[in-house]
Amino acid sequence: MIVISPWTHGGWVSSEVFEHTSVIRFLETWTAALGKPANCPNISAWRRKVSGDLTGAFNFAKPVYGPVPLPATSVIGISTCAPLPNPAPTTNALPAQEPGTRPARALPYQPNGYLDRLEFGSAGKILAWCTMTNQGGPAARAAHFSIHPNAYRDTTPWQYTVDAGGTASDYFNIGLGYGDGKYDLTMVGPNRFLRRFRGDATKAGKSAEVRTRYAVEPGTGKLAIYFKMTNTGSSSVTFTITSNHYRGDGPWTYTVAAGASTEEYFNAVAYQNGWYDFTVTVNSDVAWSRRFTGHLETGTASVSG
Repeated sequence: MIVISPWTHGGWVSSEVFEHTSVIRFLETWTAALGKPANCPNISAWRRKVSGDLTGAFNFAKPVYGPVPLPATSVIGISTCAPLPNPAPTTNALPAQEPGTRPARALPYQPNGYLDRLEFGSAGKILAWCTMTNQGGPAARAAHFSIHPNAYRDTTPWQYTVDAGGTASDYFNIGLGYGDGKYDLTMVGPNRFLRRFRGDATKAGKSAEVRTRYAVEPGTGKLAIYFKMTNTGSSSVTFTITSNHYRGDGPWTYTVAAGASTEEYFNAVAYQNGWYDFTVTVNSDVAWSRRFTGHLETGTASVSG
């Protein structure tokens, strides 16, 4: 959606979750501000919880007046369109993304997630427990997550709505008949939030796990992403954290003794405008990996990814 107004001037991007009822809700908000509220009874409570009302795309406190430059346009008639071939399925490729970044509006959620633990039961039962959170000062609205099994079982995604300040967890059976220990799960959420968990619960990697949290970095007062690496096995494990995007240094390695854990942080807000994209691996199991991608919200404007 393209919005042109004095309150959106400047090429801003909003990655807040919007959909078709957001336009109706914008009218609700606008008419209420005029003292003449008009509410639509057909919008579900879930849509109101998850989707915005478009006001997050505006900055009503700082209008920018003056002409808005628009590209030159002309009328394209049937004489131009008629000779063109119809699109063919073989050429139905995704368009190239526009390069560069844009100023971005603050978003009303702070999604986080990780594979919390593996649970082993009788008769080959193995459960992979996933945790999703939406916590912190900027988390003022519910965040919607989905978890997609990429292999080894039915690939239908599972859907979750986590309220502001809330948390949710669920498990996937990865045991007998559901991968026999192998798993490959992707968790996605708003604004390019992504987690991917891969491994084999029958291999050495079953003793390694990584949890993430967001906290203020000492000395800078800015948010950072923290990785807690835990080794529940009987011998030491070396974790490697590799940056896929946004920073060019690394990788970083951490040797964790048996039954111990260690934590490290990366200052995403101070140096990468809040963006991060890391993959964690272990030396004990080449099939084991965890990917963590997303953006740290601060309640203020940022830049697009």
